[in-house]
Amino acid sequence: MTEWYFVWVEGLRGPAPQKWSSDGLWGQVGRQDVIVRFALSDEEAHLPLDELARRHPIPDGK
Repeated sequence: MTEWYFVWVEGLRGPAPQKWSSDGLWGQVGRQDVIVRFALSDEEAHLPLDELARRHPIPDGK
């Protein structure tokens, strides 16, 4: 079963949202530009990036 993750990575213009599947995660695990990764429920896995960004904002570090 494929698991999905919502990920914030450092982009050229600041944090950028991405959606990763467990099928392709092996190539992404060692990336140094990952800010935070959220495991998604089956329902969330079908949502667009803008909705996921609202539900899972970047932690403010406090």
